[in-house]
Amino acid sequence: MTSAPPVEQLPLPKLVALHLVPGALVTGAFVALAPLIAALRFPPIAALLAAVLVILVPFELGIVFRAARGRSGSLDAAVPYRRPLPLRDWLWLVPTLIVIAFLGFGAHMLIEPFLIDRLFGWLPQWFVTPILPERVGDYSRGAWAVTIVAFFLLNGLVGPIVEELYFRGYLLPRMEWMGRWAPLVNVSLFSLYHFWSPWQLVARILGVGPIVYAVRWKRNVYLGMVVHCTLNVIGVLVVAGLVFGRL
Repeated sequence: MTSAPPVEQLPLPKLVALHLVPGALVTGAFVALAPLIAALRFPPIAALLAAVLVILVPFELGIVFRAARGRSGSLDAAVPYRRPLPLRDWLWLVPTLIVIAFLGFGAHMLIEPFLIDRLFGWLPQWFVTPILPERVGDYSRGAWAVTIVAFFLLNGLVGPIVEELYFRGYLLPRMEWMGRWAPLVNVSLFSLYHFWSPWQLVARILGVGPIVYAVRWKRNVYLGMVVHCTLNVIGVLVVAGLVFGRL
């Protein structure tokens, strides 16, 4: 049985660009689409979801599929972290990582209002809080229904699956030359990539960092997908309850 070919290692400047460019493009699209979304009487979050659909998904999937085509059409070559994970590992790792993520994000919420006020108070409110509870009633129930369905599909499922495939499936294995620092650099750049919510930089490192280490440890990108999707779906359900409770 022949061993798998070694994964191409990428230099730091290229890694930084591949981590940050899609986030910059998504943020630019979010800002550019916001006036159109407002004119259509949809909440600001719809502009960010549109940016995810038209920029994030095709850009990140395009890089992964291009890598696969370049290696004889093999997804294994493009995304090598696909080692089978025993059921017992799924049963303890998934809930453990979810709890750790909640603790990380929860702890950060104690200082997040301070960070927004002191460092990002110059940003428009619709950018900082694209779903503002006190303004839920400004939009129709139909607009919210469409937005929440899109929120569930793009933020709860498609977005995190594509991000994990790209950041942990494609990029992380190409950072192995960094050794034990690879997961920390990966999650730090992943956190910075969220230019549309820079006040959560530390929160994402705390909450997502253990997931990245677990993916590299187990060499299984699907672990990251399951945990990431679960966390985002919980967030979507909380937002949906808040929105429809105020309509």
